[in-house]
Amino acid sequence: MIAAVAALRTELTFVRGMHRVRTGIGPRARERLARALERFDPEGAVILGFCGATHARLTPGSLILASSIRHGAEEIEVPGELVAAAGKRLPAAEIGPIYTTEGIADPPEKVRLSLFALGVDMESFHLAQELRTRRVPFLILRCVLDTLWEDLSRKSPRFIGRAISCARRLGRAAEVLAPVVAGGEG
Repeated sequence: MIAAVAALRTELTFVRGMHRVRTGIGPRARERLARALERFDPEGAVILGFCGATHARLTPGSLILASSIRHGAEEIEVPGELVAAAGKRLPAAEIGPIYTTEGIADPPEKVRLSLFALGVDMESFHLAQELRTRRVPFLILRCVLDTLWEDLSRKSPRFIGRAISCARRLGRAAEVLAPVVAGGEG
């Protein structure tokens, strides 16, 4: 079975037919994933979740399929054959790097990170480290919640509706990507 891994319950709400693992945000997500993987040994994993856009062309609901994930000076490449197969199955998704930060990125930080990534999150790097260590094939898919010039730390009711919409998109996409990480498509 394939694992759908996400920080928040909301991000997993519409995922069906996969083992769901909720890790929480930040670096401790890796520890929580490790504990889950001790009880469950998946064939592959799809890391799902919301992100902030680092480019103005990315609107709420845009999907980003990570080709790599960076944190500080470290970078983890997602296997190219998996990304290529996933890109064929999700042609509307942008393919490119994601950057993991320690906290919510405000607009000036997102602009700075635009040199390195299409989107910014708080846990993909840590989750990818654990999956890579265990040699579990994985993909990373993010849905844009906040645009380049929006500050997610300023709570707004509009983000609630967007979160539900993104969760629906992530649920549908996870179903499409599961066969890729299971080795059924490549």
